[in-house]
Amino acid sequence: MKMIKAVVLTAILLLGGCSHGDGRPAAEDLDLALAGMDGRDAVSFEGSAALLIAGKPVEESALYYGGKLQDHNRVSLYSLLPDGKGGPEAAAEQRLQQLEQSAAAGSAYYTSLVKKDGEWKPHQPAVLQEGAGTLAALNPLRQLEELQEKDKEVTEEAGSAGGSRVLRVRLSSAAAKQQLVQQLEREMQAVRPGTSDEGYAAQPAEVRSAMNDLWLRKSGELKQKLDKAEVTSVYFLKVDTRRNLPKRLTWTRTVRYPGASGVSAEEAFVTKVDFYGYQ
Repeated sequence: MKMIKAVVLTAILLLGGCSHGDGRPAAEDLDLALAGMDGRDAVSFEGSAALLIAGKPVEESALYYGGKLQDHNRVSLYSLLPDGKGGPEAAAEQRLQQLEQSAAAGSAYYTSLVKKDGEWKPHQPAVLQEGAGTLAALNPLRQLEELQEKDKEVTEEAGSAGGSRVLRVRLSSAAAKQQLVQQLEREMQAVRPGTSDEGYAAQPAEVRSAMNDLWLRKSGELKQKLDKAEVTSVYFLKVDTRRNLPKRLTWTRTVRYPGASGVSAEEAFVTKVDFYGYQ
């Protein structure tokens, strides 16, 4: 009987150790972290992104970036080389100052976004727009907002360090697919002939017609491909439970397309971003 009691007591202690100390559900901690971020006027961040095909990284797809939120609704993002002297924060700050002070940095990847009417929109000089579409898609503030999607499952990962909690957020299949469709629609509209190309109007009519036909064909092909795709979207959010603020966000979107002979092709887009310097 004593042995049975000891086993039961041990099981209770082990099970108790698996739960969060304050007993809050994972979904509630997610809401608190998102509210905490929304209440801040400034934060810096650094991240990386890469594309994997059939589980293998595509080397040329790797991108390192940094940025900051200022004035609550303005975000700057820029490409960043790893291994900056003085640590990543110093390298990020130096990189941002270089880009902000030099309007001639047209070859650099840089973009500035401002939130208007609930949407993040470009807000930078035309000479700094190279690579803007790629970086805008990596805006971590938008990614955090996407965690507010109602059609999701929120759980806690085991083994979180003291003072932090890792939340796993998986969107439903329908929500993940809709998320991808909306992103690609924004990107396709951004490259539609005449949208941002100032030289479009100066082209002969037959050239403009050919450009529009090509855009329509590519857009149609993309929609057909998406119709048959299976999409999963999973986030891991590390939360500072003392301050109720995000520390790290990792996101993996996996897209599977039906291929020849019934073999599916798989692509995964992976991002990781760390937050620091809250104000």
